[in-house]
Order: sequence, then structure tokens, then C-alpha cells
Amino acid sequence: MDIKEAIPTKNLSETQTCTQCGLSFGRGGVARTKGALTLHFCCYGCSFTNSLTGAKGEAGTAALFLARLGFAAFLSMNIMALSWMIYDNGWTTFGIEPDILPYFEKLLFVLSLPVMLFVGSPFVRNALREIRSTSLSMDSLIALGSFSAFFFSTYEIFTGGDGVYFDTATMTIVLVTGGRYLEATAKVRTSAAVRKLIDLRPDTARILRDGKEMVLSTGGVRIGETMKILPGERIPLDGTILEGRTSVNESLLTGESLPAVKTIGDQLFAATINIEGVVLARVSALQQETVHAQTVRLMEEAQRSRSPMQQSVDRISGLFIPIVIAVALFTFAGWSVAGDVEEALLRALTVLVVACPCALGIGTPLASAIGIGRAAEQGILIRTTSALEHLADTKIVAFDKTGTLTDGELSVTAVRANGNEKELLELAMSVERNSEHSIGKAIMKYAEAKSVKALPARNIVAQPGLGIKADVADGGAWKSVVIGTEAMVALEGMMIDDANRAPARLSGETALYVGWNGAVRGAVVLRDSLRRNAKEVVQTLHQQRIQTILLSGDAAETTESVARSVSIDEAFGRLLPKEKLERIRTLKNRGTLVMVGDGINDAPSLAAADVGIALGTATDIAKESADVLVIGDHLERIPWLLEFARRTMATIHWNLFWAFGYNAIGIPLAVAGLLQPILAATAMVLSSLFIIANSGRLMRRHKADAQA
Repeated sequence: MDIKEAIPTKNLSETQTCTQCGLSFGRGGVARTKGALTLHFCCYGCSFTNSLTGAKGEAGTAALFLARLGFAAFLSMNIMALSWMIYDNGWTTFGIEPDILPYFEKLLFVLSLPVMLFVGSPFVRNALREIRSTSLSMDSLIALGSFSAFFFSTYEIFTGGDGVYFDTATMTIVLVTGGRYLEATAKVRTSAAVRKLIDLRPDTARILRDGKEMVLSTGGVRIGETMKILPGERIPLDGTILEGRTSVNESLLTGESLPAVKTIGDQLFAATINIEGVVLARVSALQQETVHAQTVRLMEEAQRSRSPMQQSVDRISGLFIPIVIAVALFTFAGWSVAGDVEEALLRALTVLVVACPCALGIGTPLASAIGIGRAAEQGILIRTTSALEHLADTKIVAFDKTGTLTDGELSVTAVRANGNEKELLELAMSVERNSEHSIGKAIMKYAEAKSVKALPARNIVAQPGLGIKADVADGGAWKSVVIGTEAMVALEGMMIDDANRAPARLSGETALYVGWNGAVRGAVVLRDSLRRNAKEVVQTLHQQRIQTILLSGDAAETTESVARSVSIDEAFGRLLPKEKLERIRTLKNRGTLVMVGDGINDAPSLAAADVGIALGTATDIAKESADVLVIGDHLERIPWLLEFARRTMATIHWNLFWAFGYNAIGIPLAVAGLLQPILAATAMVLSSLFIIANSGRLMRRHKADAQA
């Protein structure tokens, strides 16, 4: 492609975003044309790095800092060597006459100037932008400290003075740039999970269209088309198997290491691997709507979000910078009174350099981002960092029953009809086929097995937590049919015959009553089996000293029966969505509450809880209301998530303790004159390195991770 020369621009919008580093910048900057595109950069460094590497985002930022670091380090090493000759009379070793030293000092100025202009100028530009917005950061300290040393040294050599600190000015910038490079590479590793998902997205799909097999871009495939997947290929789009049988490696999305067996009617997910069989599948989602695409979006949104703790740290950092500048001015004034101005400037510079707001700035977001990425590798998508913070403080976990603690694969065990059983099934099926609830699916499956056909239905109204009603065309007339709980039929003014009542409840089953034209005509009895690991999950939560609650719209007897079987602490049944929401609000008074659910009736409770968790099998509205999505139906991931959240927050607390402790020790030492600027800059970088290394421990795989 034709890439034209980079040119400075004067009329760029105030809201331009740098193509390379992603930072916004005001008027000015650099523009470069690439074909028909115009690329905008905040500085020549970003433009130069982009022309060399082409990398963008965190990788581009790391490349930019590496380019700056290499350039500055090369010159600064020569500056340090020449400075040693001047400071420690090293010139005598080489037989250099003292009259030559002023020329060496001017050479130091010449070598320092490119470092300050090309590597130091971004700090100045950021500092000026921060001053205008009254929101100072570390860049303001570095710009003030290093450029004060540079201008003071420049003044000295051109006025005959002997106070030259070009090495301090340049090495401060080199060390800070080195620290920024390490931070950027840490962020690159942090976002590896997102990049891994993006890179594994197939670009093409094998589609059967008009009787022909063709390879198309996944972006051009429509819902309802048939795709063909060969063994070893990545599945290009979400879909449902129409023909064939295979096993699929879904570890990328679910964290499950064992392949999942798939047959006709089973769901396939984009970016997972078809292992052994040739299958035909109906496309069920566009490229941007697949589970894979949603996973990428959720992870990116989570890593951009800021938790309440991070917001508090940001406010502290905003106060920290002015305080440090005030301390530096106080130090300068105090040492000026006690000694000479040169010594006072050196001490003030040390205060500015040793202060490390970057340690405060990266301590929380870096650990949070690593934690969110690590959870994603386990098939858990956390929408916000605030959710991660609440998870670590969880005191109560409230579960929905159907589809959460139970498999949600309801099966009809009996049909009680006062008259014609087929008619009852026919009307019930005609209404329930319009519901996405697992109860409706179970009734549909049972009726189809009995060769019952659905009838036309209209005026369909679902009552979350109660049931569903509709008008059904039967024998040339419309019948008003109601299916639901005892409370549902009572609301419709129907009485329940004693023959259809309670025996189902006493055995832990669920009875749904069917009525039409003002009278209950029978009941459909369903049973749902517990998830195989439900009891172990509850036991693990108890070991973590977390209280467990069961909330259900089912009968109280059924709810209590399920609670006893898995040893849940408290159970509340016959809750309408509004009552479940009120119960959630009441329970929150006991402590941080996590709600785990999957149905439409759970959506308000998921939104009201401190953290809402939806399983991957949940309804769309439940997923949208939840703060955390567990891909698949892996209930056992929830105890792991709570433990990992606590580990992440412990890491953040250690990071902040170190950041505050370091500054509490380093700044007084600098004020007292016990630190030199170079040592202060080194200590500042080491402080950031400690936080990067401490946060990086979250990326290691623990035993609990392997078991999750």
C-alpha cells in the first residue's frame, strides 16, 4: 500500500484518537495517509512505531515504549559515561586537560537534547493536557522533575556554572520509559485471552446454498442457512446440528477439557473445534451475535470498566500529585535556606522522581484485568470489575431451583384429566409451544411423543413465575386456556378439584393446572432431577462460610424437599417475581448477596442482587440481567469463582499496601536528602515491577483452577 510521508497537522479535532496508542489528543498531532485512509497519531513516536511495526493497541504501545527506550538508553549511557569523567575527575585517567571540560559539558547538552525532545516531550505534552483538565498524574511529576534538571543544567553550562545534571534528567526518563514498557507488556499478556479468542474466529464457512457447496465469508452468512463442518475444522458460526454426529472441543469457551458429544438437535458454538465427524448444521446466529463474539465483547467491556475501589484510588491519586508537588516546593525552600540553590534543586527533583503514583494507578486495574482474563479461561465471563469486587465479599448465595440447582430437563410423569386426556394435552401444548421455559419444552416433548398436534393460538400472555394463558382455536371456537400454578388459576377465578391437588408436591414433583372456559380440567405433573454436583457445590460454599438460600416460584413443599436434599440453609417457595425481588432486597441486609438463576422470572432478582450470575443455559433476558455469565451449565465453577475473586482482591490489597508504603518511606527519605535522583528513579521503577510481578501471580494455574 502507498504510505505517504507523515506530516504535522494543525487543524485536527479536539477529540482525535491516536491510531497507534489509542490515547485521545487535542489539536496538533501527526497525520499519515495509507491508501485511502488517513491515520492520526498523537506524536512522531507513535507514527514512527506504527510505520515500523504496524502494531496497535497494547502491543503497539509496548512497541512504542521499546523504540523510545532503545533510543534514549543509547544516548543516556554515553551521557552517564561522560558525566562520570566530570563528577569523579575521570578525565585525569585519559590525560584530558581541565580546559577541555566545558566542551564535554556542552557535548552532554547536545546528547541530552534529542532524549528530552523525542522521549521526554510526550511527558510534557501529557502534563500540559493534565494541567488544563486539573487532573494531574505521574507524567506531570516526571516532566517537572526531569526538565527542571535539564534546564538548570543548560543554564549552568552557558553561564559558567558547574552544576550539570544531564545524566539525572535523561536517566530519569529512561527508567520511567522502561517501567512504562514493562507495564505495557504486562497489559499485553493480560489481554491475551481476548486476543486468543479473536484470533481463533474462523473467517470463512462452508455453506450449502442452492444445492451447491461454497466457501463464504462468515460475515456474509445468513441465519437459517446450512453449513458443513469437516473433522478438524473450527466451527465458523453458532448453529444446530441437522445431520451427523461428532464430538467437539469446547474448552476455549467453557474451560471443559473433555470433548462434548454432539448429535442431531444439539447446539454448536463458533470457534470451537469439530473433532471427528462430518456434520451439517443450521446457522442460528450472525457472526457478530455468536457466543464467541459476545464473549469477546463482554471481556473487553469488563477490562475497560472501573471498580469502586479503583475509583477511590483514582481520587486519592488526584490528591497525591498536588501534595507531592507541594512537598517538593517545601523541600526546595527548606534546602535553599539551609544551603545552596543547586543542592535544593537536586533534593526537590528527588522528591518528584521518587513519588510513584503509577504504582497506585496500576495496582488495581492490572490485577483486575488479569483476574477477569483468568476467569474467562475457565468459561466465566465477568461484565464489570465492580462485580469482581463484590464476589470477593460474598456472604450469601441465593439459588433459583429449576434449571439452576436442577438440570432444567423437566419430564412429564403424569397427566390427570377430568375428561379427555388428549384434549387436555392438545390445548396445553398449543399454549406452551409459545414459551421458552423448560416447562413448556417438557410438555411439548411429551405431547409430540403421544402424536398430539398443536392448534392455533392467539392473545398469548406469560405471567413470569405463575404460568401462561392464550386463546386456542378448537372445533371452530376459541377457548381461553390457562396453564400454571395454583395461584395462576386462582387469579383467573378457577377452583381446583381435590383430585388434582397436592400429591405431586409431596413427592417433590411439580403440578401445573390446566383449565379453560372458567374451570380447571386437569393437571400436568412434572419432575426435575438435581444436577449431579449440586450437593457438592453447596457443601463447598458452606466450607467457604457462605450462607445458601433457595428461592423458587414452585410449591413450598417441593422447594423445601429440594433444599433438604442438597443441605441448603433456607428455602422460600411460592414466590412470584415481585416477591422474589423483595426477598432478595431483604437478604441483602445480611451481607453481600449473589443470585444464581436462569429464567425470565429471575431477571429482576439477578439485577437487584449485588452480583447476578446466569448459567449459559439461561434465557436471554436472564443473561442480560446478570453481571456474570457461566458458559455452559457448570454450576461447580461458582465456588471456584468466589475463591478466585477473593484471591484477586487480596492481590489488589497487597498492591495498594505496597504502593502506599513505598511512598510513605521514599518521600521522607528524599526530603531528608538521603536519596539521589538516579536511585529514586530506580526505586520508582522497582516499585512498579513489584506490582506487575505480584499481579502476574494470578495468571498461574492453581490446583483449584484445575478442578474447576
